[in-house]
Amino acid sequence: LFKTSLNGKPELVNNPFQRWSDFEISSKGIYAIVPADSVAHPDKVLDSYIGFGSTVVYQKAGYRMSNLTLSPSEKWLAFQEAKSTGVQNASLQIISLTNPALLIKVPMDRVITQVRWSADESKLYFTAQNQGAAPLYAYDLVSKQVKQITDNTTGILGFDIINNGFIYAKTGIENPSEIYQQSADSVRTFTTLNSGWLASKSIVRPTKHTFTNAKGQKVDYWVMKPADYIAGQKYPLVLEIHGGPSAMWGTGEASMWHEFQYYAAQGMGIVYANPRGSGGYGTDFLAANVKDWGAGPTSDVMKALDLTIAEGWADTTQLAVTGGSYAGYLVAWIVGHTNRFKVACAQRGVYELTTFMGEGNAWRLVPNYFGGYPWEKMTRVILDRESPMTYVQNIRTPLIIFHGENDLRTGVIGSEMLYKSLKILGRDVEYVRHPEASHEITRAGNNRQRIDQMLRTYEFFSRYLKVN
Repeated sequence: LFKTSLNGKPELVNNPFQRWSDFEISSKGIYAIVPADSVAHPDKVLDSYIGFGSTVVYQKAGYRMSNLTLSPSEKWLAFQEAKSTGVQNASLQIISLTNPALLIKVPMDRVITQVRWSADESKLYFTAQNQGAAPLYAYDLVSKQVKQITDNTTGILGFDIINNGFIYAKTGIENPSEIYQQSADSVRTFTTLNSGWLASKSIVRPTKHTFTNAKGQKVDYWVMKPADYIAGQKYPLVLEIHGGPSAMWGTGEASMWHEFQYYAAQGMGIVYANPRGSGGYGTDFLAANVKDWGAGPTSDVMKALDLTIAEGWADTTQLAVTGGSYAGYLVAWIVGHTNRFKVACAQRGVYELTTFMGEGNAWRLVPNYFGGYPWEKMTRVILDRESPMTYVQNIRTPLIIFHGENDLRTGVIGSEMLYKSLKILGRDVEYVRHPEASHEITRAGNNRQRIDQMLRTYEFFSRYLKVN
C-alpha cells in the first residue's frame, strides 16, 4: 500500500512482504486484513486477521477475513469471516472498535456483496444472492433483525444511500440495467439508457419452477419459451448451465440476459437451473457438491430439463447444452455420460482436474472441493473419477469448445487436451481460441469477441438443430 500527495512521491505504508487483502482508513490510522503468519510466503498463508498498526483487532484460528467497512463515527467495523479452507458462505460480522469483545453476527447465510452503513449507524445495508435474485437488505443493530428492502425477482448491481432512501443500479427481465431512486413510498427510474432500445424488442419472460432433488433440497429452475411461441408446435430446447460452481442464475442476475434472449429470438426454448453447489441458497446447498462435481449436479440440471420437456412443447430430438467455466466442465461431463443432446458447447472449462490444479489460478478449488491433492492416493481416485477427460471416449455429441488465450483462471491446456482427444477419436468437434481473451470472454470480455462467440455457437447449433 502506498500513499502520496497530488504531486508528491509515493510512500510505502505497509510491509511490502505482507499482502493486505483489504483496508479501511480511519482518522487515527489504517485497519487492514493481514496474513496471520508474517514470516511464511503470503501464498501459503490462508488465515488472516484484522490489524490496526501493531494491534490485532480480531483474529480467529483457521479463518480468513474480508470486506472491511468502517462506520461513519469509526465506532464499528463490519467485515466478513469464513473458514480458510473448505466450502461455505462467509458470515457478516460487526465488531465494536471501542470494545473488541463485542462481536455481532448478522443472521444471513448467503453470499453477501456490497455493504454500507446508515448515517446514524443504526443499520447496516447490504446486498446478497437469494434464490435467483440479489435484493437489498437492512440489518437493524437494535432489533438484531434482517429486513428485505427490494423484491426477490431482480438484482441490485450497486447501491448508495441518499437522504430519503437509496439510489441503485438494478437488473431484471424487463430491463437488463437501469439506475433507480427509491424513497420510503416510491421507486422511480432515474435513467432510461435501455428503455428506448427495448421499446422495439420482444422480451421473453422466464417462468420460475422448483423441484426437490435426490438429497431433499429445493432446486429452482427457469423456463423460457421461444419468441413467437405457437401452442401445439415443437421447438428445440437449450439447457444453459452456470459456472462457479458457486455462481447463481435467476431473474436477478444479468450476465446471460443477452444470450438467453438471443436464443429465444432464434426459435429456441431455454431452461436454466441452480443445481446443488449454487450460491443463493445457504451453506448446506453450496457444499452439496463436495467430492461430487459431476453426477449430482448433472442429475439436478437434467431433472430441470426433463420437467421442461414434460410441458409438451420441446422437441426431444432437438436438445442442446451449453455453459462456461465450471459449466464447461459439466457440459463435457454430461456428453460423456449421455447421448441425449444433439449438439453441445463447452466454454472456458475445466476438463481434467489434476491439470487444472497445475495451470489455473483458481486451483484451490481442488483441495477445497475434493479434500486433498493429486499425489494423495485417495484424492487422486476422486479427481480421476470426477474429471470429464476420464470419459472422453464416450463423447459422441458434436461439440464446440471455446477458450480465451489469456485465461489464467481455468487455463487452456485442459481444453486443448479435450479437443485433441476428440479429434484423435474422430468425433465431431471444433475449437475456438480467442486471441488475448481472458476468462471473461463470454461475460464481460471484449464485446466483439463475445458477439463472435455467441454467433459461432448459434451457427454450430444450427447445423444440428431445426432452428429459425
